Amino acid sequence: MSLDFLTDDLLIKNNSFDGPVVVTGAGGCIAAWVLTILHRSHIPCLAVDLTDNKNRLELLLGNETNKIDWKVCDITHLEKLSKIITSYKPSAIIHLAGLQVPFCAENPALGARVNVEGTINILEIAKKANIKRTVYASSVAALGLPPNGPWKETLYGAYKLANEHTAFVYWSDWQVPSIGIRPNIVYGLARDQGMSSKNTLAIQAAALNKKYEIPFNGKYSWLYAGEAAIAFITSVNKDLTGSHVFNLNGSCETIEYGLSLIKELSKEANISCVDKSFPFPPDLDDLPLRNHIGDYPSISVKKGIENTFRAFETLKSEGRCPSLSE
Repeated sequence: MSLDFLTDDLLIKNNSFDGPVVVTGAGGCIAAWVLTILHRSHIPCLAVDLTDNKNRLELLLGNETNKIDWKVCDITHLEKLSKIITSYKPSAIIHLAGLQVPFCAENPALGARVNVEGTINILEIAKKANIKRTVYASSVAALGLPPNGPWKETLYGAYKLANEHTAFVYWSDWQVPSIGIRPNIVYGLARDQGMSSKNTLAIQAAALNKKYEIPFNGKYSWLYAGEAAIAFITSVNKDLTGSHVFNLNGSCETIEYGLSLIKELSKEANISCVDKSFPFPPDLDDLPLRNHIGDYPSISVKKGIENTFRAFETLKSEGRCPSLSE
């Protein structure tokens, strides 16, 4: 595969799991990387998503995408979701389904159903099926609450914080173990929407020789999508106890530093940034996560940007590079 270099250093031993792995929100960025790593590591996996849109996964897996078992299901439909997941007899669930910040602001009730009720459904399935390995995506946005702190509060963050407390109750009342991971700002191939996708879009713009301006500058968490994916996978490679929440950070570097690395790869790059701070913390301590689940690969900003730029150039040469989002 033309883009195998993106995940060559992230593959894992297939004896880490004694059964398939279910991945919800399969159409999303991190999920695409999770599914790619699992597939290339020869670990059976089931992709679950609201639609059959596999565009992001196809960027990474190409023609191998049709080898992924993909089921269409609304995460809020408990009965159908339960039948799909339990029939697969999974050893682990990686729950990544959710609506992001702008969509929650646009439709708060739907955001609550997908982000909160959807997570409750996953925990309920884990309880009934006695699944001992469940990890769910929380978010750095949860740190925006309680309000009047240093970071921006959002409905999305409120929903994610609710999920963390819900998971604690599922452990204390029914001994359903779980890990919640709060990824900081993710970048890399397939990261194409949301307020925090702008650094990825700048890399893409440079590869396409287009002008692009990142609407903020200063210190920033550069969390490579592949590193985020392998952290989620590593967190469920053994049975869990308790309910835990951990931060997942990238490398704390400035936007300006990232732009300088991009410009080293493309001397003609017409990319810039605006003098405005990003409203979320740039540097979180994720050593507790590594201490709890075991170490996993770290990808430097330089390596991550090089990989992403090379991927966009490869896709461009193959005629399958996505159009540049706003």
